[in-house]
Amino acid sequence: MNANTATPSTKLSAERALAAALALGLVWPMLATVVAGVGLGARAGGLPFALSLALAALPLALLWHPLARRLPAQWDGRRRGHGLAFALLALAALLAIARLLGVALYMADASQSQFSAFWFDPFYIGHSCYSAYWQAAELAREGAANLYDVALYTGSVDHFKLDEFMYLPQFVLLPELGLLLGGDFYSLRAVWFGVEAAIVLAGLWALAAYIGQGAGRRAWLLMPLVMVSSPIVVTLQVGNFQLAAISLSVLAMIQFERGRNVAGGAMLGFAIFKLFPGLLGIYLLATKRWRAAIWTFAFSVFYSLVALAWFGKAPFEAFLHYQAPRIASGDAWAFLEIPGLEWVSALNQSVPGAVLKAKALGLDGMTRAVMGAVSWVWTALAIALTLVAAARNASMTRLERAAVWVAVLGLATMRSPFLPDHSGLIAPMWLWSLIAAAALPSARNLVLLALGWLACTAVMPVGGVELPELHARILLASAIQAVALGLCVWAVLRKPHALRAGAGAGKSSWSNDDSAAAAAAGKESFFLNTKVVSDAA
Repeated sequence: MNANTATPSTKLSAERALAAALALGLVWPMLATVVAGVGLGARAGGLPFALSLALAALPLALLWHPLARRLPAQWDGRRRGHGLAFALLALAALLAIARLLGVALYMADASQSQFSAFWFDPFYIGHSCYSAYWQAAELAREGAANLYDVALYTGSVDHFKLDEFMYLPQFVLLPELGLLLGGDFYSLRAVWFGVEAAIVLAGLWALAAYIGQGAGRRAWLLMPLVMVSSPIVVTLQVGNFQLAAISLSVLAMIQFERGRNVAGGAMLGFAIFKLFPGLLGIYLLATKRWRAAIWTFAFSVFYSLVALAWFGKAPFEAFLHYQAPRIASGDAWAFLEIPGLEWVSALNQSVPGAVLKAKALGLDGMTRAVMGAVSWVWTALAIALTLVAAARNASMTRLERAAVWVAVLGLATMRSPFLPDHSGLIAPMWLWSLIAAAALPSARNLVLLALGWLACTAVMPVGGVELPELHARILLASAIQAVALGLCVWAVLRKPHALRAGAGAGKSSWSNDDSAAAAAAGKESFFLNTKVVSDAA
């Protein structure tokens, strides 16, 4: 048999059987929510959602055995030598499934607020970022002269207060597609949850497969610890596109690495309308990935032309003459300076937001002008860090490249004047899983990783429980932000394995484990039985 031909093992072990079941279990809530959202009337009660769960389980059950057979044969029998780790990972997966199932029910039936990610917090129960997208799409359909007019976002949909729309006009294409299919706010809110969750899982899965070998296998096993974390679950519940934009950007980079520039450009070309993924565009240019950059630009132009033909000039003119000046002056985030809303500063994980934290702590001179200056300084620094990483690209292993992509996205998100902690901790949490997948086993590393996970999942509620005083909250949030920021900066500045080895550092856990040996021997990768492809490919 050809050495490059994948041959899944025919013997099905308990480890692989359980891993496949738990992996598909993570898919189950999102698929059920989409089924509910497209017309099963889940808001009428619990039975329709139960029916959605049953219907979603059918195709997943058919996929279970083929997936189990294609999982790594190295896992067979590992529970006997690594029983505690095996049990903890299984427990994490079950908790992730349970938490996602609860939120899925709340997304399908808005009256089931007891299943909200933060069921005790009135703010998160009634907050929906998706409401802004839905309202903007409705306004665009009606031909509103200015779909950014804040006066058009003062109402609510039942107990969901309308959020303010701040994205580029091209973004409205996504929620408009839902309206085109005839969905209402609640059905589209459910579908949005399912689709975004699917994009996130696809990103986690694809990145682990791209890394490959031992580190890739461990990254795959750590997916439940990412999916159970509050940044992921809360952001999925409120429907913020930040999560999908980060995942789409990573998926695009994987496609570029595999020479699929058209597919990658289609993904990054849309994600870039969130603005912060544009930092990866600089990375592409700095690494001379001209075709990838050209296709990204081409698709951005294409989406813009589609939006222009669909919505007309009004949304673009409104953004240029109304919203862009508000963003430039800081008026778009004027709510951050309203007396009595200082608690918002504690939730703000952006670098410029540190100015308002200092102001809330009583430091004089913390003005909007200072905040703007910090924004531009951080922009320059983030670009400089990206260029440093790009200069080392050829010396990186796949694991190191993957970590840099996620870290660069994390640094880019921190440029916004307002970055809620549930959005700001997404990239650091994903980056944590890659660092954990590379960490050498030791008691010290396990303690540090546990503390890192706790910091990256620490989304602070707004109310509903007893909380620290404002100053204590700000200091706690700043410590969490320091960990998140430190992870991203460390991943970018860390010298790649090839350079370290060249300096006599020797092999490390970031050297992609057995990938070099497997490639040299012409063997296939054991991660999902995909072929080994060298980093030079």
